Amino acid sequence: MALAIVDEAREKYPVGVVGVRGVPDRALKQDVLHRGEPVLIRPAESALAVREVLSERPDGGWLVVVTDRDDDDLGAGILAHFAWQRLRSPDPWEAVRHRFSASGIDPTLTQVTESRDLAAGLLAAAPPHGWPAAPAGILTRNHALSAVASTHFDLEQNGVDALAVLRWTMRPGSAAAVAALRASSGDRIVDETLRWVAQQCGSAADAVASLLRHGEIADVMPVAVTLALLTGDGFTTDEQHEAQLALVRLEPRWGSSRPSDRAMQALGQTARLLLADLVHDRRWSENVDRALRRADEVVAQCQADGLAGFSDLLPRGLRARLTTLAGALRRVPSANVTSPVWDEVEGAWSRVQTHALSATSQRELAPFHAAVRLTRWLGSDLEPKSVELLALTRQHMRTGAWVDAAVNDVLTGADGDSLAAGLGAVSGAVRARRRDEERALARALAESSPRMVGTRRIDEPGSPGAQVWTLESLLPDLVIPMARTAPVLLLVMDGMSAATATEVVEDAVARHGWYEAALPGDDAAARAAGLAVLPSLTEVSRCSMLTGRLSRGQQAAELKGYAELTSAGGKITAALFHKKEVDTRIAGWAIGDEVGRAINDIETQLVTVVLNTIDDALDRSDPAGTTWTADAIKHLGPLLARARAAGRTIVMTADHGHVVERRAGTQRSYPDVSSGRSRAVTGTVEDGEVEVSGPRVLAEDHRAVLAVDEDLRYGPLKAGYHGGASAAEVVVPIIALVSDPERNPHGLQLLPPQAPVWWFANAPTSATPSSLAGAAPSIARASSSTLATASAAGPTLFDALEEVEPNADETSGELSLGRAVVESSVYGGQRRVTGRLIVTDEQVTRLIDVLAAGSGRVPDVVAATALRLNPVRLRGALAQVQQLLNLDGYPVLGADLSARAVTLDVALLREQFEIR
Repeated sequence: MALAIVDEAREKYPVGVVGVRGVPDRALKQDVLHRGEPVLIRPAESALAVREVLSERPDGGWLVVVTDRDDDDLGAGILAHFAWQRLRSPDPWEAVRHRFSASGIDPTLTQVTESRDLAAGLLAAAPPHGWPAAPAGILTRNHALSAVASTHFDLEQNGVDALAVLRWTMRPGSAAAVAALRASSGDRIVDETLRWVAQQCGSAADAVASLLRHGEIADVMPVAVTLALLTGDGFTTDEQHEAQLALVRLEPRWGSSRPSDRAMQALGQTARLLLADLVHDRRWSENVDRALRRADEVVAQCQADGLAGFSDLLPRGLRARLTTLAGALRRVPSANVTSPVWDEVEGAWSRVQTHALSATSQRELAPFHAAVRLTRWLGSDLEPKSVELLALTRQHMRTGAWVDAAVNDVLTGADGDSLAAGLGAVSGAVRARRRDEERALARALAESSPRMVGTRRIDEPGSPGAQVWTLESLLPDLVIPMARTAPVLLLVMDGMSAATATEVVEDAVARHGWYEAALPGDDAAARAAGLAVLPSLTEVSRCSMLTGRLSRGQQAAELKGYAELTSAGGKITAALFHKKEVDTRIAGWAIGDEVGRAINDIETQLVTVVLNTIDDALDRSDPAGTTWTADAIKHLGPLLARARAAGRTIVMTADHGHVVERRAGTQRSYPDVSSGRSRAVTGTVEDGEVEVSGPRVLAEDHRAVLAVDEDLRYGPLKAGYHGGASAAEVVVPIIALVSDPERNPHGLQLLPPQAPVWWFANAPTSATPSSLAGAAPSIARASSSTLATASAAGPTLFDALEEVEPNADETSGELSLGRAVVESSVYGGQRRVTGRLIVTDEQVTRLIDVLAAGSGRVPDVVAATALRLNPVRLRGALAQVQQLLNLDGYPVLGADLSARAVTLDVALLREQFEIR
């Protein structure tokens, strides 16, 4: 108050003495620096004492004299030294008014209990720069207390609401800030400010006020999260009773007055809204984690664990939902096609995904995501049973590789018996089915190998389906002809299986901006494949690939044969680089300078680089636990960047794949072993093995016994193996990548997404091709919540639809919805009006059918697959389809860009095109 009077005097006098009427015994003798000027406060119990302290008046500063003498006792001589020539009676509210530069004070601020203490607190709490001026000259309660909250609690000066208050309580320093203000300025201002803070929370004010009043600032959000659970809906009668008991156990936190049910419900809803946003904000991650961990403890304290699964916020709520999912997964192996377990899995997974923490728990959820994908695959059996090597090879590229990739994710495991049991049940069922598929391909390989004399491709050129090459023919028949047209970078990823390639290509496309394309002359819209030379070993298969003929050898043989193949036979300029040559020897280079210069030099038509990271991992690390991105494969990122800058097309392939050691395998010992997965033909061929022979078997007498089952090995324990006859080892991908679809010197067609449709989360479908066609479905297992399954005869679901006459149900003969629309007179008239469009009726049919099967909504990647388009072309294609379907501007077909989904209003479509 004394300093406030000094501030008032400063408006009239540059320096001076202020006389304050007060009890000297209660005034401290103190020297302070106020606004850059010294202020001396001196108590004086008599007129003589006043005269004495007047001599202490500082130059350039102020002296405050505190005395209880009246004017007559002091006399005119002493009063003349004081500003205003009189003593000032300290009025705390007057001082407050002055501090806020106000002409008046709203009575709602002054007419409160212990108002003088509140005024003293406002004065004591004033920041060095002073309080903000009162708007319109009237100091209101809202302005004064919001200024305190802003200055000392770091709350917004204006616009404080329930969300802002909850954010404030989550900050680790909030409780300390309240304690500091209480220590410096007293209880009254703290209590009144906290009351004001709570009042900004609207319907939740009573609940927040109770918690703040009892000093539970850090627990406001944890209790709010608990209330979001306990005041929610969807409970059974027993669960509602459990929730009410838990609310009773929370009552000690409210003190003598329990908030209304409405206030508690409002606080819970506010917490849900706020955290749904903050869980995605990395700046708040520590605060959110701390609040939610504490909320878990509060739920346990009020004995509401059994309800945790209803919470979209609690960590134990996510755990409970995963437990429910794991329970459904455990029942998958024994389920038949009519079992409800398929829908239970999808429903449980959907609940996991709707949990607020699912977006920030991708690593923990990845095994379960993979398990759900595999469940969709297990629940559908659209693949035809074949004994032909070509069909089985394409099947592995189409589905088997993706299944293997998902199995690797599942087997990263989970912490907890019940969770692990669910993952183990699915992976066991999947591996049993995959073992049968692997054995079928191995038998076909053994049967075909003797006849593969001079075989270049095992499919006939121009035949439907993806190309399948023998690796020894890849350079002379594909890569070198491409290099004659425009520069090519051939990346030989030693040991890359088709499953590993799913991750490598995804990363190259998503993070490095490449586009996957079909090989020249391939119109199957599918990734091509190569067959390794046998045994599937580096010295056999890679040497044969790089020399263009069946041969066996190390790097020296590869270099010599490669030079002969490219210069003498191919008549192109080419360069081959192995592992050590790719490593940089010059500081500042990401890759070897010779490699970089060769890629930059477009006169070098073909540059071939061998990358060994994946093959090396089979000996020294965990290939199953690695996410194979460009960063994980040494040198791949810089090579992609170099090729882009040089305008080269990339062909990426492997010499062989690999199988992963699962620590549950069997070792068989033989005297003549050529690798961990291959041996000489001695003894009997046992279960899980196959004997192969023929010109492409580069072993003694062109015969060998190869392991097929992934859990069989002949040598010491490693992280993984190759040399066997499983599809994972023998079938390798052949991938073409272009950096710019508009500058595509080889004229390659961009590929649609290669993942089978069941791979995409939340893409709803049913289980059979006829049901996916859209009308009168005849299905073994139908569900609007389950995912579309992979095709029988193409790289995706939609190729299967074409093969099995998707536009009519097999039993009823009825047209699918898509075909009915396209054959309608309304559509025909729309075609004539819109003029020439690139999109075909067949594409429109497929898109309508898959959207109808997906309840009118599918991810954009599924829509791109339906249209057989690379996603980069999707927006333009959808615009054309909208011209055909959105009659008179009605939104029949739409795109939800924020959710990356395509939508169809089926009812409106039927109405517009007169389809019953």
